[in-house]
Amino acid sequence: MRKKSFDQQYLETLSKRTSLNIREQKQLQSCQKGFEGECRTDEVTVQVTKGLFLCLDDVNLVFDDQRIQIDKLLQIGNRLYLIDIKNYHGHYTFHDRTWYCNGKPLTHSIFGQIDRAHDILARIFAENHVNIEIIKVLVFTDYEVELDIQEETGVVVKYLWDFCGWLQKLCTESGQRGSIPWKECLESYTVTPYRPVTDFSSEMTRKLTSGIICPNCNGFEWQQHRYYLCCQHCGYCEPKETAYVRTICEYGTLFFKKTLKIGELMKFLGQNYSRSYLERVLLKHFQSLKFKSKQFCYQNNGIEFEYWFSDRKKYFDKLQKRIHWGS
Repeated sequence: MRKKSFDQQYLETLSKRTSLNIREQKQLQSCQKGFEGECRTDEVTVQVTKGLFLCLDDVNLVFDDQRIQIDKLLQIGNRLYLIDIKNYHGHYTFHDRTWYCNGKPLTHSIFGQIDRAHDILARIFAENHVNIEIIKVLVFTDYEVELDIQEETGVVVKYLWDFCGWLQKLCTESGQRGSIPWKECLESYTVTPYRPVTDFSSEMTRKLTSGIICPNCNGFEWQQHRYYLCCQHCGYCEPKETAYVRTICEYGTLFFKKTLKIGELMKFLGQNYSRSYLERVLLKHFQSLKFKSKQFCYQNNGIEFEYWFSDRKKYFDKLQKRIHWGS
């Protein structure tokens, strides 16, 4: 499953508890648009390849102190397709080795990221004696984008709607995949996705709205029952246990540099919620960190509930189904 970037998780969580400034709004829109395009490309790739070809998504590598992020790597036959996904809008022209958007020259090359990723991949494979041809592919996913490429580029450039047919043809014409250990080769160079240096702790003057957010309408007003909460705005019901765990994950996403401490979490939850219940939830679902200090705390993965507890989805789904039991 492709995951949202750390920036997108952070900004989406932040937007529910305070107003975003103009820079943050633009960054969030860019993240969401990019993620949407990547997911559409993933769907097309899965439909066409039917899982028969080795594929990696959102690959983050470091080689010789250089870091790269690759949207998709797909092996078909004995070729490795390095796929960069762009959800750009507008009319783009490439001529005289320069990119133009709506007639104005860009200060950067759209090929820059994929060229750099290709060079570093090639160096990694050469150093590890992995022999595989790398094909650069640029996929534009916005349905209103217009492309006019007037010279040879060394990059396969496709709209999403013709990427599907092109990929189908490659799969049909390909022979049996060779046993080329490119995936195993990359494992020792793989790192976690980029994360900003600072979290919300550095925002000294901004205030967050405390409480549990309704995942259906983003409201904060709940009617509390013994086993579940009911939103007073939209009527959505959520198990109490799930609501607490989800909110702890929201705190962790915003304060990803910090460990999870009961006092700070209670401030985040607000005065309407139970400290003793929070303690039970932490003990049940989060990993305790036993430091020498007297302050007891828990490990913070710094990601959304959906990703943090992806391996326990069935458990929380069952809670949702029985929210009214014993109420």
